[in-house]
Order: sequence, then C-alpha cells, then structure tokens
Amino acid sequence: MMDLRVAAVEPGDCLGCGANLPPDFGRVHGDEDDRAHRCPECDSWIRICEGSAAGKDVSTPDPQTSPSRNAGEPWNGGLSG
Repeated sequence: MMDLRVAAVEPGDCLGCGANLPPDFGRVHGDEDDRAHRCPECDSWIRICEGSAAGKDVSTPDPQTSPSRNAGEPWNGGLSG
C-alpha cells in the first residue's frame, strides 16, 4: 500500500493531508502528543470518532481507499445544500 501522508509544517496541521486544524482538534481527537493523523478534510467523522485521527487502525472503510464512503466528495463541514 502506498503511503499518502504529507509532512506537517505546523503543530496544528493534519499529518495525513497537511490541512490546518482548529487548535483543540489534536487535543480532542489526536494522539497522546495532540497530533492529528487524519482530519475531516481527509477522513470521515465516523472514522475520526473511532480513533483514526489518533493514528489507530479502525474497521470502518477509509474514504481515501473507498471513495464511495464519502460519496466521492470532500467533507463540507456538515453543511447541507
């Protein structure tokens, strides 16, 4: 499997895609060092809540390898329409 991670430049950046995250995202969802391995830009909220942002392997399919899990669309912040 190919590693799709990018190097984070700032402490508050996602280690998975490099997106800038709110200050508390890593503290709430990240690993023991408050680093987020995945975020809503590169993963689904279900997987994040299961621990993917903390770097854990989770059973829910990954939207990066199974695009239909997110309807092939990036996360829109929960906004409808």
